[in-house]
Amino acid sequence: MENISQPKYFGDEKLPIFLTQTTSTPPKDDHATTFIIGLNAGKRNIRDGVSVRGEVKDKDAINFDNWLIPYDDVLQTLKFTSKSISDHEVELRSPFKVIHFDTNKLHNDPELGLVLSTKEIKDIFGIESKFDWREYAIVFDIPDIKSEDSNNIEKKPVIITGLPKISPPNITLSMVEQRANLTGTTTSDLKNQGTLSAVGTILDSSWFLRLNQSDITDSKTWQLSDLQILKQTDSSDYYLGSQPTFWTSSSGGDFWGFTTIKRSGFSPFPTYGSGSANIGQRLQPEQISGTVTGRAPPGTLARLVKGLYNPNLIAEQLVDSSGTYRFDNVPVGRQIGTNYQVLLYADGVLTAKPRVEDARFNLLPEKLSMGTSALIVSGGWKRHLNNNDFLGDFTQFSGGIKQRWGLIKDLTVGLGGIYDSSFQGLTELFYQPQKSPFRANISGLMGDKIKINTNLSWEQSPLKVTVSSVIADDIKLNTNVIWDGNPNFYATLSNDLKSTRYTFDFQISKHLKFNSNGDLSKDKNFGVGYSSSSRNSSTSALVNINTNAQLNWSLNQTLGKLSFNHSGNQSSTSSQLSYVFNPSQSLIFQYETLNSSQNTNLLSTYWRYTSPMQTKYGENLWQGELGYRMGSLGTGLYGTLGTTILPGILLKARYEGVSLNSDQSSLSIQLVSSLGFQGGITPSDRQIERFRTQGGLLIKPFLDRNSNGKRDHNEEIYHDNSDFLMINNEPVTSSQLDIHKDNLIVRLPPGTYRVDLDRAGFPPDFQPAISTFAVQVVEGSYTPILIPLQPAYTLAGTLTDSKGNPIGGAKVEAIDNSSKSSVISITNNAGVFYLEQLRQGTYQLKVNTKSVEPNTITIKADANTLQELNLKLP
Repeated sequence: MENISQPKYFGDEKLPIFLTQTTSTPPKDDHATTFIIGLNAGKRNIRDGVSVRGEVKDKDAINFDNWLIPYDDVLQTLKFTSKSISDHEVELRSPFKVIHFDTNKLHNDPELGLVLSTKEIKDIFGIESKFDWREYAIVFDIPDIKSEDSNNIEKKPVIITGLPKISPPNITLSMVEQRANLTGTTTSDLKNQGTLSAVGTILDSSWFLRLNQSDITDSKTWQLSDLQILKQTDSSDYYLGSQPTFWTSSSGGDFWGFTTIKRSGFSPFPTYGSGSANIGQRLQPEQISGTVTGRAPPGTLARLVKGLYNPNLIAEQLVDSSGTYRFDNVPVGRQIGTNYQVLLYADGVLTAKPRVEDARFNLLPEKLSMGTSALIVSGGWKRHLNNNDFLGDFTQFSGGIKQRWGLIKDLTVGLGGIYDSSFQGLTELFYQPQKSPFRANISGLMGDKIKINTNLSWEQSPLKVTVSSVIADDIKLNTNVIWDGNPNFYATLSNDLKSTRYTFDFQISKHLKFNSNGDLSKDKNFGVGYSSSSRNSSTSALVNINTNAQLNWSLNQTLGKLSFNHSGNQSSTSSQLSYVFNPSQSLIFQYETLNSSQNTNLLSTYWRYTSPMQTKYGENLWQGELGYRMGSLGTGLYGTLGTTILPGILLKARYEGVSLNSDQSSLSIQLVSSLGFQGGITPSDRQIERFRTQGGLLIKPFLDRNSNGKRDHNEEIYHDNSDFLMINNEPVTSSQLDIHKDNLIVRLPPGTYRVDLDRAGFPPDFQPAISTFAVQVVEGSYTPILIPLQPAYTLAGTLTDSKGNPIGGAKVEAIDNSSKSSVISITNNAGVFYLEQLRQGTYQLKVNTKSVEPNTITIKADANTLQELNLKLP
């Protein structure tokens, strides 16, 4: 076989592939000859006049599996492009499949050059083919696949320059929330305790107040738990009042003071809507470079995507013989709610349904990009609370300063100092080499004493090794080794110089699993689990025993609407039989035993109801249980109740006439109520913690009948349609809104947003005067947006000349005397015009910039929205 020394180009990418030492010869067929034929992809012709080797007799293909087709023509017809990997290996890529191919498997035909047989095309690419004598072509059955670019629509830039701006209020009380817990038994009085919280805005920052109430009815027992003013932006943060320290404090008490963070070159980790801010996370970048690793069979195409239902491709890799995939330096955004998955396509077939796995990132969140930095300065006092002391005592000053720098791409360092009873220097080092599974996190405090924390890790799927240590008065060392051969094998080994602990899980078969955990030198647990399921039933069972001969077990069985659950150990057992009538109602029998000094038992029978309707936050409108209990300690009623049916109120109650370990009846009640104070006093959503770091828009569209831009007493709120809002060029759906009787609420992180109003979402005869504007949102409150929908008038009529003949193609113009804006209409052949979207006021009328009769018209508030006015040229 001759060597091929010249470069050969394959596919549309024109990438050179040097093929050497091709030793394969084509299958011999004495009757096969070369002839000209077409190559089709389905019904579409791709290549004309292609020479192939084969035989046709009386419209039939003879020995079609051994027909030989030039390799280059195969790639072009099947839409494959080629990329060189080594001297004899290429990556072939098409919209439906990605594979690695050894070019030594190609045949060398003396007339056609490099060729593949139709059978090899089926085996390699999974593509069926046939000979069509009518088309006189080889027809390949290429699967249809959705274009990869269908979801990558380029977003329009958000432009707010020059737009009218709506600012938030300077000072607000936005929400107040009261939580109350009441408990009592037969022999004790009803006790109550709770918390009272409030949130609002002050000078573009949020303020938050929380009082702990040991006795709600006695204000002398109340204590100030939190009082904080917070401002967060991409470049800086400010915290005033109660807050955590950025260092680990060695003295007691909580910290009250002032902290500021300045960032240069990066945006912080987003914590909007998650309650109080995490100062440590605000020193971390929002977007970092991560590494994703995993295992899959060789030949699998691994795709890293963001978003499962509308996935955006981030990176992809064809798994080689090692059975592992690895994505290095992946730019990872860490917005709340963002999920990353790895789609695994067996054999690289993109038309098949992929196996979906959550992406496992090897991240060092503290690492900064080269040239970026963060500075934090903090100072304040420690507070100590005594009994019935509302404010507490501020006794000891503490403070600190620290700065982090991204020195090079792989290394971030931090230097600073803190004063907490004594002065200590602070150092930090965060190191993660590119394309390496190694990470290092080292920090130290140096003063009267030295304390060094070290965390080193090495992660290369399926193995992960971490070594952490604390060097202070003594040395603490902890080593963890994890082997995650998911889903069949998982093991861990942990050592802290005093003991060695382990866990071990092994999937023996499809239904059987073995597990063990414990201390290598002490107690150990061993267990066997069984699970199986069918269309109408499922079974799972687990039995564990330890080296002290202590046994525990569990059994779960479902059969249609019937289910049985049982668990037990040396000291107690619990059995439950339930029947589900429908998704909302079920009947439950439960039997429990407790091996104690009294050897008690309890049988409970109760009906459970859960309403199908839920709030926006997943809370059921109604849920409850009602039944009866009989046991060794007595008998009694049993019941629970939970409801969110009343706006702004959550109520939970539980009554037990008897329990497994007590003969006393007990009652507990939990009540959460919240009120909003923006736009009037209204029930709120009991999400007060979100307001500390989040804001939003409070939108009030109303029918401004007199066009004065203010809502008068008789002007009603427009609530027939809510699909009129666009924020930063993205439409806001009704599911993203909190829709109330007299307003719409959108929750948003702090920032400045472009807001567009879609005129099609409003009545044609009532339109917004301004449809595009910028809105500033701050923490702690909603920015009110009043949308006056002013009457829109239409003038319709006919334009004629002095003789009464209609004039077609003329420009009719109405010019507002106040704003000098104009509305234009072009007459049709009958001289008819429509001047639409006119407001109240006086207009000057012109035709082709000339005066017309009449030359003015005044539209008043009581005018009809459609008026007829005929115009005449003098």
